[in-house]
Parts: sequence; structure tokens; C-alpha cells
Amino acid sequence: MRIFADESRPNITRMFGELNELHFNSEIPAIPVVWNSRMTTTAGYCRYRRCSIGNLTPYKIDLSLRLFESNGFQIEEVKATLIHEMVHAYLAHKHNVRGHGPMFQREMTRITGIRKNHRCHNYDTSAVARKVRYTAVCVKCGYTYGYKRKPKYSSYIHRGCDGKMTIKAGDVPTEEKSRIKIF
Repeated sequence: MRIFADESRPNITRMFGELNELHFNSEIPAIPVVWNSRMTTTAGYCRYRRCSIGNLTPYKIDLSLRLFESNGFQIEEVKATLIHEMVHAYLAHKHNVRGHGPMFQREMTRITGIRKNHRCHNYDTSAVARKVRYTAVCVKCGYTYGYKRKPKYSSYIHRGCDGKMTIKAGDVPTEEKSRIKIF
């Protein structure tokens, strides 16, 4: 089996066909599977639209070129992400279901044999994540938070202490980064 389309990238179209046959009895319609160079921290995305009668129709699967390239195109990561997106396509096509609900979790467990929450990846995104360009600093407690885009307002209230947060251009100082809460 020829895994790589050229010398650097896996052939995800061929991989889609093989996985479709192996895990879904070729029930997912033939849809384009493409490398998306604009996606950074999202590993994959299944795109679908609603038809006039309300049914979901998958029409494309995107995989993040930059994320997988920065991680050396680890074939198992590419395969796991493609399977994840194919489960979305399968459930949309066969059951008119989207999201990461119970049906999605059952299908992922059936295919992978691993019972866990199959919602998020844990790939290293540090090489492709957008850099912090603005920093909000609480004048009362010193808490800092980084923004990738310019915030809408010039100041905010910190929920932790009700202090005023002021916006500054620039990255969060290195010693402060460990205190930033992502979620």
C-alpha cells in the first residue's frame, strides 16, 4: 500500500477509501478529503449541509496540513483524525446526527476499541498556534490573559476578583504564561 501521495504527505484520499471499506462497508459517499493549509489547531473538520428536506449531507473532510506537517505526518495521528471525521460523515449521512453525542462515542469505540471521550486531540500545536498579540492585565490581582486578536473593548472586569483588566499590545511575559487558563 502506498501511504504517501508524494514524498512528504500521506495519501488521505486513498486512506479514506480503505477506511471507508474497512469500517463503514463503503457507506460514506465519496467526498473530497483535502489538506487544508489554513487550519492550525483544529486537526480535522467534516463539512456538511442540510438538504431541502432537512437531512444532513457530508460534502468534504479537511485535515490540517500545518498541524500534521509540524508533527512530521505521524501516520497514526492522521489515521485517527481521519477516522474521527469519517464517523461524523457516516452519522450525518446514515442517521442525520452531528456532534460528539452518544452515537458518535459508540462508533468511535467500536472502531478504535478504546472507550474514552473521542472529542478532542492532544497533538502538539505549539508550532502552528497563533501567537498572542494582546495581553489583558488585572490591575487588582495581576492576573494576565493573552489574546490572539485585538479585543473588542479597551478594558474588562476580571471575574476572579472584580478588578479592572487593561489591554496592552504584546505577548504575555514568560513567567506569567503558566498562570493563563486556556479553558
